[in-house]
Amino acid sequence: MLRFLIILSLLGRAYLLDIISNGDSTVLFGDDASLSCTLPNASGVKQVTWQRVRADERAQTLATFSERFQKHVDEQFVGKVIFTVASFNSTSIVIKNVTFEDEACYICSFKLYPVGPKRETMCLTVKGISKIIATLNAAPNSDVKISCSATGKPTPTLHWKSTEKELNLRLNNFTVLNKDSSYTVTSNLTFPKTHFQGKYVECLAQSGTMESGFKIYVPGEENNATLRNYIITIVVLIIVCVVIAAVYLYIKLNDSKVKTSASTS
Repeated sequence: MLRFLIILSLLGRAYLLDIISNGDSTVLFGDDASLSCTLPNASGVKQVTWQRVRADERAQTLATFSERFQKHVDEQFVGKVIFTVASFNSTSIVIKNVTFEDEACYICSFKLYPVGPKRETMCLTVKGISKIIATLNAAPNSDVKISCSATGKPTPTLHWKSTEKELNLRLNNFTVLNKDSSYTVTSNLTFPKTHFQGKYVECLAQSGTMESGFKIYVPGEENNATLRNYIITIVVLIIVCVVIAAVYLYIKLNDSKVKTSASTS
């Protein structure tokens, strides 16, 4: 009977204890995320575990702290998940260089004896732009075609900008949902080469509060004309130098002939 009362007391005490959780709920792509859990005045804790749960997937164990193994990070998360605090009543981890694949719910679990585990769940949202790329197709005597793609979350919006000259825009946009729940938006821009020569076009991507740009140089006839003028100038200078050198050699040769004739006579 006494043993039963002791166990009942432990059960009551354990369930009166609440886990205090803190940490990031939203983080920008590429930053670090911090998560922590504390079980005040806990006793009988044998193991502390961190798990990750993503949609339609089973829970993955990230890291554990126990009497036997102390701090242990699962092999596939070494370098990605780091313990900053590891004890039987308080635990903290940092998720390094967060990507969209790290968007999930994280569970900290305190395994108490003889009660069983007490858990707390924290969900992490990842926002921002992971990459932006652009390609240019500007064949001679044809339209200029530029393609710009940005990947991010929420869905990025793309804008074309040019401070030098207004563009006669013909746009073709489409969006793709990626496996990591991010979105890739592609915008194809076409304009006559004669309307925009030798200038910069900038593709601007915006996702939430984050903005990223990619500047593209568009070669044009003005640039080619400048290059031709530069080459012509160089060629003319070379010809002038050759003529001057030839005249100088001619004069020197005549001087030497005159001196030779004078010495022989």
